[in-house]
Amino acid sequence: MTDIEYFNDPIAITATIGPTGEVRPRHFDWREQQYAVVSVGRQWEAEDGRHILVEIPNGDRFELHLAREDLRWRLIKGWRRLAMV
Repeated sequence: MTDIEYFNDPIAITATIGPTGEVRPRHFDWREQQYAVVSVGRQWEAEDGRHILVEIPNGDRFELHLAREDLRWRLIKGWRRLAMV
């Protein structure tokens, strides 16, 4: 089971850019921790910038956003697994 959470937190990312312009995040730093990216999903351009869906090793997924106005990365949204008690 997953839960969606909304953020607007600044992040730093390490990424490569493919020959057709796609951004491939390798890892991102968020809340004083570094997260490896194991899978890059859909990415799209919107009026506010580029959005990229990524997955980390534990299966949590996040939406990363590069703002067009200031070229800064932010973590916008997360789908994190709920701990079953």
